[in-house]
Amino acid sequence: MTRAIRFSIFAFALLFTFALEAKPKREKLALRIVHGEYALEEIMARSDTAIPATVLQDAKGIILTVSYRGSFLVGGHGGNGVLIAKNPITGQWTVPAFMKTGGANFGLQAGVKELDTIYVIMDDSTLRKAYTGRFDLGADASAVAGPAGVVSEASGSDYNKANILVYTTAKGLYAGVAVKAGWISPDNKSTKFFYQTDYSTPEIILSDWFEMPREANPLVARLNYYMNGGR
Repeated sequence: MTRAIRFSIFAFALLFTFALEAKPKREKLALRIVHGEYALEEIMARSDTAIPATVLQDAKGIILTVSYRGSFLVGGHGGNGVLIAKNPITGQWTVPAFMKTGGANFGLQAGVKELDTIYVIMDDSTLRKAYTGRFDLGADASAVAGPAGVVSEASGSDYNKANILVYTTAKGLYAGVAVKAGWISPDNKSTKFFYQTDYSTPEIILSDWFEMPREANPLVARLNYYMNGGR
């Protein structure tokens, strides 16, 4: 066997190995999108956590996360999720980008190990912070528990002044208090890998040339359904 043939076989084997490794990673990232849909469905299924249609209509973007938390009273959390923004020109939901979350927690509920949380972003400035770099909740953005159920335009509350409205599956965790000691940042490496591109997160989600991934179609359809008042 000549050196050229051996090199060709080695190169093919190497490429085949990379292909095998890439597929599971993409599938793992796709699961993060699916988990985001499940989180939205679970939160919208309960009257005490359901995001009002008016909030979704006014939202500039939405981050759906699954966080893994440890310790009771004082502890930490880390997790991941996806960001879907609204195109400022068309008003349509963009392709999803991947996000990371983390921080410290105080006064956690006993036994909470996994927590679905949705951050509804209400202004363009906070949305830009979300997809361009890490920002701290409570410091770089005002985050409060969002209103649930049906909300009239005339109703007044602290949430009307908040940059981010928070919805979670854990009762009382954010009720009546600001979200503190947490951060959110774009997971650029995962987003670039998923779309097989060198473009950064802002360029991806604000573009009109990336096709909506098939895994995200159910999530976008569900968002539109709830935004139009569906339950």
